[in-house]
Order: sequence, then structure tokens, then C-alpha cells
Amino acid sequence: MIECMRKPPVNKIRKHGAEEFRANVDDDPERADFWLENMIQTEFWKKYISQRFLDQKHKEFLELERGRMTITEYEREFVRLSKYAREYVSTKEIMCKRFVDGLNEDIQLLVRILDLKKFVVLVERVCKAEELGKENRKADSETRDSRKRLVNKPYHSSSKKSKDSYS
Repeated sequence: MIECMRKPPVNKIRKHGAEEFRANVDDDPERADFWLENMIQTEFWKKYISQRFLDQKHKEFLELERGRMTITEYEREFVRLSKYAREYVSTKEIMCKRFVDGLNEDIQLLVRILDLKKFVVLVERVCKAEELGKENRKADSETRDSRKRLVNKPYHSSSKKSKDSYS
């Protein structure tokens, strides 16, 4: 009993297959937190969730595109499914890139040039880009409609001569 108490806690949990976080020079506390959360989640899933379910959610994440979803709906689905594919969003930067990859091309073009690294800021800017896109489409539509109205109006001569003057 005394011998068990002398062993460091790490040695106690290693016998159950626990891995050790081996940091390198580039690692920071955020990466360590990610690793720890990922390990806890992985162990929980191994014990309580079927592999088939996990594989399906993993596939859904990899195939996720915005399509007709609003930005808010897409963000919610992206965050929800990213929990099943943590290896594909291991850093904030990679998470941002993956999020942008699933957006419609017109918004991708507007957002990629910003090269944002914070997910919350990225989502905020994507929402603004979408609003700008809607405003531009609305303005274009109104311009086309006004041109159509001008083309469809019958031509009226500015000089009105009476029929009698031609006789």
C-alpha cells in the first residue's frame, strides 16, 4: 500500500494505457489543452460511443459545405461536427481554413484575403461579407429592373406636331 502511494500519479494511469503529452518547442498551453481534451474525449468515445457512429460523423464533417445554410447554421454544424474530427482542426488556424473551405466561392474570395486566425473573428467577417454580397446582388437586381422598365416604355417623341401640319 505504501509503495502505491509513492508512485507518481502518471505512473498509475500509464498502466491503463494513458499517453503522455510530449511537448516540443513549438507547443503552447493551448496545444496542451487541445491534446488533453482530445485524449479525454477519445477515451470517453471508445467506452460509450460506437465506432460506426463516430465514422459517420467524421465523414459528415469532411463533406460539410455551406450550401443553402445561413452562416450561423453552417457555423453551428461545423463546430458540432468538428468534435468528431479533431485531427482535422488541431489548431485555430487549421480550423479557420477548413471553415472557409466549406463556404460558397464568392464569400471565400472575400474572406481568404483577410487571412484570419481567430475563429470568432472569422465568422464575424464572413457574416459581414455575406451581408455585403446580398446588398450588391440587391443593387444589381434593382439596376436591371430599372433598365428593363426603361426599355419597355414606349418611345414618345419630344416634338409633338399635330397631324394637320403634315397635311
